[in-house]
Amino acid sequence: MLNILSLGTKAPETNFGIRTRTLILLRWIAVVGQSAAVLFVAFGLHFTLPLAACLAVISASAWLNIFLGFSLGSGRYAAPNYTLAQLIFDLVQMAMLLGLTGGLANPFVILMGVPVVVAITALPVRSAAILGVLTLSAAIILSKYALPLPWLEGQRPNIPDLFVWGQFTALITATGFMAIYVWRVSMEGRRMQAALTATEAVLAKEARLSALGGLAAAVAHELGTPLGTIALVAKEMTHALPKEGELGEDAQLLVEQASRCREILSKLSDSGAENDPIHARHTLGDLLEEIASPLRKSGIAITVSAKEKGGRTDVKVPVLRRQPEIMHALGAFADNAADFARSKVDLSGFWDDNWIEIVISDDGPGFSDSIREKLGEPYVTTRAGGDAQGHGGMGLGIFIATTLIERTDGVIKLGKSDRLGGAMVRVIWPRVNVETQTTI
Repeated sequence: MLNILSLGTKAPETNFGIRTRTLILLRWIAVVGQSAAVLFVAFGLHFTLPLAACLAVISASAWLNIFLGFSLGSGRYAAPNYTLAQLIFDLVQMAMLLGLTGGLANPFVILMGVPVVVAITALPVRSAAILGVLTLSAAIILSKYALPLPWLEGQRPNIPDLFVWGQFTALITATGFMAIYVWRVSMEGRRMQAALTATEAVLAKEARLSALGGLAAAVAHELGTPLGTIALVAKEMTHALPKEGELGEDAQLLVEQASRCREILSKLSDSGAENDPIHARHTLGDLLEEIASPLRKSGIAITVSAKEKGGRTDVKVPVLRRQPEIMHALGAFADNAADFARSKVDLSGFWDDNWIEIVISDDGPGFSDSIREKLGEPYVTTRAGGDAQGHGGMGLGIFIATTLIERTDGVIKLGKSDRLGGAMVRVIWPRVNVETQTTI
């Protein structure tokens, strides 16, 4: 399989995010749990604790939830920085509540690690690391500055320092272990999601191409008769009109274009030549010459070259298998370059021990920045205002060509030609995928 990353193609990006509704729900659970614990300790166990201060800290979370519920759409995903800010608030709120109820001696101190675990599932690692550092800092502060653990009046327990530091170690260890475990699980989930998304995109593209293939076959069949009529009428016009006039030249152009259309249609049904052992293979230079041949009648200067990368002479010249997908795709790219070129189109082939590369460039206006990222999708066209010859387009040519190249394990890069200044299409294959073992 072709290593796409090594050729500069972007891998699917990992998406982070958590819905605001989820953050609000988790905070309401914390508010209810904290309130129940504080009230049970105060009125159920009759322990002494700063009840008013504890309820004030808890009410801060409740008021934040109310504010968020009314001011923001709870169904949308929160931005990573926005989520991080909320989790920092939750960490500080928990630390303050623990500071009022015994600090690290409080058995609920393990809950300080919850914001870190939530962050590692929904935020980049950097954000989770920030929360981890803040949790460690809060734990150190609580080990030094905290009110006594709530207990019966006059029976304050003597908590040894060793126990406090044991709680500190347990908090850090448990938080770190849970964070690493959850991070691994969430990363596997994200990778599976990215793979599923990529697979669905490929299947959708293949389905669209298959539908277009059936449509193309039907169109080729239906076009046969009207195209023959057009060719016949055009020939009669050339005989009836003076050859030197503009109308005569236009009639001759109709004859040539009708002939070209019939050649294209004949290629769709001619499959016998591909089975010939001589016809089934060609050199890289022969391939480019075959692609360039139909374009030489356009009046554009077509240059063709094929050479080994780096100027070496000890690398075997590749002999390629004739693949209709490659022929059609490169022909489409070259035809597109000739339509937009002002005066020159260049077809260059390169090879080394492992790769074969073809570059098609022109001196036309090139790809605009607004459309470059969308090229390769159906019904996205570079001919919005017409090409240099005034032709329009449906936006299917590059889509079909790109899909055909991908079927042969090739990678396409679209950009600007440094030498000619116009559009540049670079196609790269692993040599083993397109080379035949026979020689010419």
